[in-house]
Amino acid sequence: MLPSLTTYSQAIEVMREGCYVRPTDDIDMAMITAMEKKTAMQGAGAVQRAAVLREIIECSGSFATLARNDREINIWNMNVVDKTDGNLPNGNVAKIDLDCVINHDASIGTMTVGHNLILAGDIMGVVTMWERSKRRSLTSWGGNSKTWTKVHKFTPWKSGVLHSPAEISKQSILRLCFLDRETFVSASKSGTIRVWDNIDALNTFEVYKKKNSHSMKITSDLVSGIQKLAPVEDPTTGELCLAFSVSSTDGHVMSMALYPRDPRKTVQDELVMFHVHNNTADEDESKSVDVDSIAVSEGFTSTNGDSFHPVVITGDSHGEIKTLKPEWKSVAIC
Repeated sequence: MLPSLTTYSQAIEVMREGCYVRPTDDIDMAMITAMEKKTAMQGAGAVQRAAVLREIIECSGSFATLARNDREINIWNMNVVDKTDGNLPNGNVAKIDLDCVINHDASIGTMTVGHNLILAGDIMGVVTMWERSKRRSLTSWGGNSKTWTKVHKFTPWKSGVLHSPAEISKQSILRLCFLDRETFVSASKSGTIRVWDNIDALNTFEVYKKKNSHSMKITSDLVSGIQKLAPVEDPTTGELCLAFSVSSTDGHVMSMALYPRDPRKTVQDELVMFHVHNNTADEDESKSVDVDSIAVSEGFTSTNGDSFHPVVITGDSHGEIKTLKPEWKSVAIC
């Protein structure tokens, strides 16, 4: 059972999937590993006793939670309850403990996790990157060896320039999505997406300015979702590019690709839009319908099942679920 949060939970992200093993489960690597661990820690008869008492052998995993209008991200761990004292809190066979708290400078609007990293986007338009580390530093948080270190900040602002509250509000971060460890996409309340790349080339704790990113205003409404796609191939050049789809509340789903940086040139990576879908009402195709959320699934596209293509799933304000394939049709340079 998850301890109650003081405010509404805004986001939950899985950090480590872990495992759940019962003595009656089929024998697999998770079962073998859990049995070896339990035997080493509790003795040779521990697994047999668990089987007789029908106790779980292993329950592990970790996740992050973000409460609404909060400046903190909480990291939680799941573990098996120690039954040696006969105490089962609330009848649970597993427990969830707060591992550490990551404090942010401003209220966090959204977060995402991946590649041993956490991205936190705040209402000031700044994205902070945290990395899991076993070494302590002045910017580390956590009560054990698994600390989180603030490694970079990504800001749309120029140093020393004052901005009005309305301008700041428009830069509030609504969505974040990793494309790989070196690249992520952010979306602000202004309807602008921004791709930050080549992150591994940054120095230790560096503030990354917007001039080093690729940005594009895609909607006058709100960005409702960003989802990573499998890398796509330019049918003309054969170039393999990172890709993602973005949905908006004005009824569009746009798919974009990021051409790799040419080491022979000083120019930035090139961001292109290769597919646009307009979500329309079934009874009137001239009327756009808001896209409230999107997800991506990879479906097979050949009869023998040897190739696949990402399929975007959309949910709209009419309560309808639709699917589309973001195929490379034409290119617009962003």
